[in-house]
Amino acid sequence: MPLQLDRTERRIVGSLLEKEMTVPDAYPLTLNSLLLACNQSSNRDPEMHLQEFEVAGAVRALMQKGWVAEMELSGARTRRYAHLAREQLGVDDVDLAILAELLLRGPQSPQELKTRASRMKPVATPEDAERRLQALAARPVPYVRFLGRRAGERVPRWEHLLGKPGETPPPPAEPEVAPASHAPASHAPAHAAPTSGADTLAALVARVEALERTVAELKRSLGA
Repeated sequence: MPLQLDRTERRIVGSLLEKEMTVPDAYPLTLNSLLLACNQSSNRDPEMHLQEFEVAGAVRALMQKGWVAEMELSGARTRRYAHLAREQLGVDDVDLAILAELLLRGPQSPQELKTRASRMKPVATPEDAERRLQALAARPVPYVRFLGRRAGERVPRWEHLLGKPGETPPPPAEPEVAPASHAPASHAPAHAAPTSGADTLAALVARVEALERTVAELKRSLGA
């Protein structure tokens, strides 16, 4: 099962998933409709400015990989295209909505995914989104991974694993774990002794003294 899709292929699959669930009367999409969906400014990060030949070439590649099928509708003259993500991934429509959001907008938190994916398929709560992400990450071939909270970010996020190797940086060496209410319980080693209040106070005093010495040295160097 070829999961390694380039950025244009991912945008196409995400757009097809989105349009199937939000505008089913217009689905499957013509090549022109698919181009507009890939390049739209809403619900896309980053925005892309693909040319028709780029989308057409990526569609052919996706057809060869088994991700897209060409459809011939009765009475229609224009060729239309549909995704085969259900067959490729073997997940339900709510999981497909979550994956579509990750494909279209990049790494997101469970709260963001709950809100954004619900426009396609209802996601009950952020906790429900998180449980689904954990299940997708635990598959024999994982579809997502937990990034934790990186520098400058307020909330931990998840990302898809449907891209090509090396396109995205690895997660931090010690990523923040998912919230304890939904992650397996961890147990401290039996030999780990609790830190006493005296030890904590001594450590704080040492830090304050070190800071005072640093400030004094800075004053001397500035001639204060």
